[in-house]
Amino acid sequence: LRHLLWCFCDRYWNALSKCRNPHVMGMGLPFNCPMDSLYLTDRWNDKKVKFREHTFLSNPHMPAEVRANRVTLTVARKGEQARPHGPDAVELPYGTPMADVGRLVRQSHPQFRVLEVANADLRRLCRWLGSAPAATAFNAVLRYITTESSRYCPSEDGGGHFRAGFNWQNPFHGINCTWGFHSPTVFPTSADACSSGAGIDLSERSNSTTCPRQMLCDYHTLPDGRDTKPITWCNLEGYNGMDQKFLPIAKRMLASRPDGRCPYPPGDRPGDPPW
Repeated sequence: LRHLLWCFCDRYWNALSKCRNPHVMGMGLPFNCPMDSLYLTDRWNDKKVKFREHTFLSNPHMPAEVRANRVTLTVARKGEQARPHGPDAVELPYGTPMADVGRLVRQSHPQFRVLEVANADLRRLCRWLGSAPAATAFNAVLRYITTESSRYCPSEDGGGHFRAGFNWQNPFHGINCTWGFHSPTVFPTSADACSSGAGIDLSERSNSTTCPRQMLCDYHTLPDGRDTKPITWCNLEGYNGMDQKFLPIAKRMLASRPDGRCPYPPGDRPGDPPW
């Protein structure tokens, strides 16, 4: 069941103005945005990943027996004992493997149709899916369906866009776009993920940016979960279509930068603070 999505910037194939489509400047921000503002739904369909809108359970056509058979799942905090089950509630021990959740809930509530769990409780489960092959297969699908190649190009920082002599193949003219979205942290593939705590302690990026300040971003994820190319950090590092005659001067400029690369906005490494 897809949760409610909020967008603070509109998705538009061309330059944005104040994060809005320039033809709809009166649009309020943030706004409740559709799923395809963040994900390519055809990828979800290709992988046969089932999903529903966040309003699905409140639809008047929803059968009463589905709405009535809900169970709220909570997970005990670290060091605390799980509380006894209730008529419509189940609490599992801290670090319970995700692979065991369905079986454990059905032991006390065999007829449940909907399982509700808050994010804080979900994070106290162990992200172990029962076997290394199951985790590897899941990670490949996760990376493919949650990686997107969408650009956000502010006209306020448009470089040479629409100016006389603009050349998109010139990295010094190239538009400064921010690209996304990066997939979340994958699930562990080691059987000791729960005992070691690696499957519980979740480190995520603080943002989902892939290529910053880029005319084009060559970073994509293939259907098998592999990445096409490393993430580049600015137009000077190159992009598909850049005229090679600009390569020597781009290399000279990069050589003057720390580690020969452009600076990257903070928050790209899991666990790092967003500053």
